[in-house]
Amino acid sequence: MEVLRRAPMLGILASLVSGLALYDKIGGFAFIIAVPLIYSAVMFLSYENDLPGEWPIFFCGLIIALLCSLRIYAGIFTPEINNKSIKNASGEIISVRTWGRAYIAVIDIENEGRFITRLQFAEYLPGDRIKFNGIIRPLKPARNNKDFNEARYWGARDVIGWVNLYDVQELPKKLSLALIRRKISRYLGIYAPDLTSKYLKAALLGERSDSLNKSHRTWGTSHLLAVSGFHVGMFILCLSLIFGRKILLLSCLMWLYIFLTGAAPSAMRAGLMIQAGLLASVLGRPVSAVNSVSLAGVLLLLYSPLYFWDIGWRLSVLSALVISAMAMTHKKIIWLLISPVVALVTFPQVAYTFGGVPLVGVIINLFAPIYFSFAFTIASAGAVFKAINISWPLFAVEGIFKL
Repeated sequence: MEVLRRAPMLGILASLVSGLALYDKIGGFAFIIAVPLIYSAVMFLSYENDLPGEWPIFFCGLIIALLCSLRIYAGIFTPEINNKSIKNASGEIISVRTWGRAYIAVIDIENEGRFITRLQFAEYLPGDRIKFNGIIRPLKPARNNKDFNEARYWGARDVIGWVNLYDVQELPKKLSLALIRRKISRYLGIYAPDLTSKYLKAALLGERSDSLNKSHRTWGTSHLLAVSGFHVGMFILCLSLIFGRKILLLSCLMWLYIFLTGAAPSAMRAGLMIQAGLLASVLGRPVSAVNSVSLAGVLLLLYSPLYFWDIGWRLSVLSALVISAMAMTHKKIIWLLISPVVALVTFPQVAYTFGGVPLVGVIINLFAPIYFSFAFTIASAGAVFKAINISWPLFAVEGIFKL
């Protein structure tokens, strides 16, 4: 199979994903054995007797698959924290979001890690630093397949437990990404029109409003709000037009943008893929988009195995693999088929998670990325121009977003 020969990391990714899909049923020990076996089966599909040097590559990949399975097994079975009290602890509020009828704040506690705490009101904002006493308790796993698994959901976001706060005192703020995100959000909320502000917060900060989420989910264009390859690629393209091919500068600014937006799995996947391409251009090596996506997917699973159970990681990697594989044909007409093929491939996961798939999204997504890339670029430039009291671009792009 041509794809597997040109993208050897695809076999490793396929074996890890297949093993993780069976993890809850077969257990950790069987998972370690299953991954190399699945890798062997996948790679034998691409075996051709007349191609030299395939066996050394196969055995090298087999060892890598085994080592990856061991790392993922160790990552899933992280030590569970126990209920305990903490005194005079300090931490920074990383993010605040709605959670049912209340709010959830993610707090980075010094020497402890990241925890979540429930708030009745949004009394804390990102960037706030507090000193407090509290009680720590672990996240709850799901009792069955239908229950919400908060341990996996929050674990994929680097959160390790709950904390109940009391005797809270406010501390002086320090410069941090959370505080920068808060200031940018406030700037956009004050100076940008309503829709433009919401779209820019989604693209630049990873903050998605409930109203936009509902609208885009109805029309099958939710991916335009989630920071992913669309946004990261557009960001790098704009930077390359300004600064040229200065790889180190482009790389630093790209990762700054990714972490500013909250470092979602889809954004991390896109960043790793683009970084692989940038490094390949420096080394003068050919770039395989499928291999880059596969490598990014494997690296993210090694970093946090719980990403596998994150819907954003699944849809991002799956969509990127489909697009990359179709691009290998080098036929112009293939671009007209990308939207329906991606919709078809992601249909089972989307339908299972959200209860349905809006078919109108297949048509809208033929032109929506181009339309919104233009709108996001004008809106971002307008936000910069507003700093020097030029307001008309922001209000002009508001009409584009409404349309």
